[in-house]
Amino acid sequence: MRAYLVAASLLVAATAPVAAADQLAPPGKVRVMLGDVGVMANKGDDRCTVALFEDKVEQGYKLTFFEDGGKCAAAFPVMAKVVAWRVYTDGRMAFADEAGKDLIIFKTGKGFKRYAAKKVDGIVHLRSAQEVAE
Repeated sequence: MRAYLVAASLLVAATAPVAAADQLAPPGKVRVMLGDVGVMANKGDDRCTVALFEDKVEQGYKLTFFEDGGKCAAAFPVMAKVVAWRVYTDGRMAFADEAGKDLIIFKTGKGFKRYAAKKVDGIVHLRSAQEVAE
């Protein structure tokens, strides 16, 4: 009987809905962030630039690095593990690894800006190149 209760509890936990804030959203939710994005330790940091796309991949959405010869990974080692980006219904964004695990989570900011919820390898800011253009 006890084994049955444990198994039933595990089944319920496995099928319980994920909190709304953790639900993935379409990339259009953060349309202003699509395109070229700077990953920065401070406002003037230009060591790492990625491009965010709307194309779905297994871990979220397509992310590419500029031909930088490993510049992003040298500046921020965690970036060597990043293969995709994600957006959640509450506007948070994240960079994910091959397994789909969030490595860096960015809180919402104003317009073209996002802020790391927790510094990882010194990464503090995420800025869209559109910010400079406007």
